[in-house]
This record gives sequence, structure tokens and C-alpha cells, in this order.
Amino acid sequence: MQNAADLLTFSGIVCFLIAILHVVIIIVGPKAYRYFGAGEDLSSLAQKHSIIPTLLTAFIATVLAVFGLYAFSGAGEFSRMPMLGPILIVIGSIFNLRGLILPLQLFNLLRRPHKSDTKEIFFSLIALLTGICLFYGTYLNRDFIFQ
Repeated sequence: MQNAADLLTFSGIVCFLIAILHVVIIIVGPKAYRYFGAGEDLSSLAQKHSIIPTLLTAFIATVLAVFGLYAFSGAGEFSRMPMLGPILIVIGSIFNLRGLILPLQLFNLLRRPHKSDTKEIFFSLIALLTGICLFYGTYLNRDFIFQ
């Protein structure tokens, strides 16, 4: 993955995969909400068949799908979307902010290995990698993205 299109396409694929995962969480229900760390409040609401977890998770899935569309647009896969450059920077920032808790999670893993949640470390790593790919791909393709 050396060129901008590859980096941005990779980021778009990750966004769509995470969006699909959120749809799967809706389908599976309370156990999936608990497993993926949505919190006991949201899990309890899902168990009571409340519409709130479904709407919230569907909203997140939609936002992630739009993130994917922007990444694909930045890669030149289809026509330019509005405010492409600034929005790609915002999307990259969101992923990087999520990923920046990785050092703290790794430190906690070293201090208390039996209390660390390795799936959260994996999620942070994916977020950080995606954010870096978005930033670097946007930088490499800046002439197209910021025209």
C-alpha cells in the first residue's frame, strides 16, 4: 500500500466493515452489545427490546458508511464528495483519537495482564492504523482532494 488510492481504499473498506459489524450487533442483540463494550445500560435496553440501542447503533453504522464513501471518493473511486479534504481530515482525526488510547491500554496490559481486554487493544490498533492511512492517503492525494 504505497499510493494514496490504496491507503484511502483500505480506510474505506475498514469503515464499511465496521459499519457492517454494527448492523450485526443489532441483529445479534444484547450479547453483542455487551461483548463489544456498549455498556450495561445499552445492553439492558436491548434486552428489554427498546428501540434506543437499535436506533443509536444504526446511526453509528450509517455514519461509518458515509466515512467509507468519503474515503473511496478521496481514492478517486467515484466523483468528489462535498468538502472532501476537510472531512477526510475530520474522519482521520476521529479514528486517530480513538486509537490514541492504545499506549494506555498496552501499559495496563503490562501492569495487569489478567485484567486487560485484548479485543479493546485490537480495536484501538485498527482505529489508529485506519486514521494514519486516512491522514497519509489524504496528504499524498492532496492535489486531487483539495482542488
